[in-house]
Amino acid sequence: MKTEQLQMQDLEAAMQMSEYAFRYEIPKEKRAERLKQMDQYQQLYGIKENGKLAAKLHMLPLAIRLGEQTIPMGGIAGVATYPEYRRNGYIKQLLSDTLYLMREQGMLVSMLHPFYVDFYRRFGYELFADRTIYTLKKKDLVRMAPVDGTIERVKKEEHSQLIEDMYTTYAATYSGMLARESSWWQQRFYGDHDFIAIYRDASGKAQGYMIYETSSRDKLEVSEFVALTADARIGLWNFLAQHDSMFEEITLDLPHHDPLIFMLPDPQLALKSYPYFMARILDVPAFFEKYDWQQSPAGVVLHVEDKIIEENNDTFSFKDESTAISSETKGISLSINMLSAIAFGYKRPLTLWQAGLIDGPEEMVRKFEQSIPNREAYFYDFF
Repeated sequence: MKTEQLQMQDLEAAMQMSEYAFRYEIPKEKRAERLKQMDQYQQLYGIKENGKLAAKLHMLPLAIRLGEQTIPMGGIAGVATYPEYRRNGYIKQLLSDTLYLMREQGMLVSMLHPFYVDFYRRFGYELFADRTIYTLKKKDLVRMAPVDGTIERVKKEEHSQLIEDMYTTYAATYSGMLARESSWWQQRFYGDHDFIAIYRDASGKAQGYMIYETSSRDKLEVSEFVALTADARIGLWNFLAQHDSMFEEITLDLPHHDPLIFMLPDPQLALKSYPYFMARILDVPAFFEKYDWQQSPAGVVLHVEDKIIEENNDTFSFKDESTAISSETKGISLSINMLSAIAFGYKRPLTLWQAGLIDGPEEMVRKFEQSIPNREAYFYDFF
């Protein structure tokens, strides 16, 4: 059983496996372009049996934002096998080998969208971001006091660097947001019927945008809502509320801690909130060398358990924000899963300690708690 990087001649077989496993079909006129993108932007790994592709996954070399820091990330997608090859350990081998391959390429974290959370927890992944979708009816579209700004409505074909720059500024306020390149916007982000509403303040400076779809007669769907200022939030909302005569329902994809819903006269909206993406640290010392601590973690010692990446299965101590392998016996014991959830800000050390999910001296746990930035985790993208 050998993991190998798939070549151009293997990509059609990989695409057919995805179609079978995920039950969709790529139209003939789009197949060549899809193969080209797979070859250009992804690394595919697979296991063959008697020369035939038996299992495969796609690795996307990407990057994420942890506040102001940009961290190289390997995205995992398209994990699949045919039914006749299941339960042979192929997927386990593929994932384990690919984690090491990403680490060797300098990627500090890996992320994926799970089909089943517990399955990927076995490989060190842990939830790091939730998704919250609000559903609004006509009665909820109450305009706020107007602000001194304007809305510019453009089509997705008019996408510009201006939108990318606003997203980059917004992403820096979170943990885990994708560091989108222009090619990602153009090929992977927009839907077929998307519009963009850009808010400009009184001086003409763009301070926010909203991406939304109007293909349904009765429903408007907001897939991304980015406000860099209070006025931008109000201006975008008032534009959204102006659609009250056009749609019976509006869905809004919004971080749960964004104050917009709180600002409404009646914030008791129908909502769907669910765990969304998972992440795991690939290289503990290298990751924390780039980490932007809230305050120095000096004196914190971590006994990390990683069942896949042996180099992470060690004791690490922090001294003046540097990380080193240590022989200390007193420290916080935790899995790579829990460490990843903490580092992204999804769960706080003290919360996990009180739940019995990490173990160690309370004083050190509190020191670790104070060192982790108070920054929310969120992820708008999908792969």
